[in-house]
Amino acid sequence: MIWFVISIILLLFSSAVTCVAMSNNVKGAGIGLIPGLVGLLLLIPACLYSVDVGEVAVIRNMGGSLAGHSEDAGFHWKTPWQSVIKYDTRNNLINFYKDTDYKYDGGSAVGKQVTVNDKSGASADIDIQVNYSLDPSAAEYLYSEYGKQQTFTQNYISNDLRSVAREQSGRFDTLTMLTNRGEYTKAVQDALAAKWRKIGLTVEQVSVQDVRYGEAITKKYTEAQAAEIDKQKALNEQQVAKTEAETKKIKAQGEADANAVLNESLTDNVLKQHYIDALSNADQLVVVPDGADTLVQTK
Repeated sequence: MIWFVISIILLLFSSAVTCVAMSNNVKGAGIGLIPGLVGLLLLIPACLYSVDVGEVAVIRNMGGSLAGHSEDAGFHWKTPWQSVIKYDTRNNLINFYKDTDYKYDGGSAVGKQVTVNDKSGASADIDIQVNYSLDPSAAEYLYSEYGKQQTFTQNYISNDLRSVAREQSGRFDTLTMLTNRGEYTKAVQDALAAKWRKIGLTVEQVSVQDVRYGEAITKKYTEAQAAEIDKQKALNEQQVAKTEAETKKIKAQGEADANAVLNESLTDNVLKQHYIDALSNADQLVVVPDGADTLVQTK
């Protein structure tokens, strides 16, 4: 707008100088045209604007009404009395972690950690990060409701993220928040996506990077983990002992079964046959009646 005002002043000045010079029939009319040419050149930035990839431009009339928006990358024309308000449509990041000071840049922001209360009533500080994009066609509505994008980010996006994070934490107990952060993360992302979709925002990703409870809760959790480890160790030892006992039992049963089969196979006929086979290999064989006390002298 300022370029438009300056160019108008230069054009009026040029016209006045030229008219005076021509009416008095004096030289200098040509020199008087120079401010006019400069004024015309200054009209170019007042009538021309550019849109980068990943941006959308909302066109605002002098009275405050909106004249539309441009989302195609490149140069565009407008009237000098119109102003351009740009919104970033992608790569917007909200990052709340630890004791960070608040800073806002367009659709992005950083700030302090979010304090939540879980289903058990315990308080925790979480570090949370959200990537989101903006539908270019929603830019006019957002500007009419919230003004510039930085104001929208500060007054709506940031507050809404904190609100949803606190609301969803009330669905999960302390143990889940500590051991299954992914479930809580998904709940926050689903809730944000459903809410922001109505105003033209798309949640690309939610990341809960850390959940920090007080020292008392952390100590109890550590003790519970140690107890669980000891319990699991004892169960493992019991399982090993049980397996070893079953192995010995199976081995003993196998040996018993083998001996039983062997005993069953040694019938009287089989034993007699083994006896006859053994005698057939002897060098000298003496046969005596059963019950006789015969002495045999071998040479």
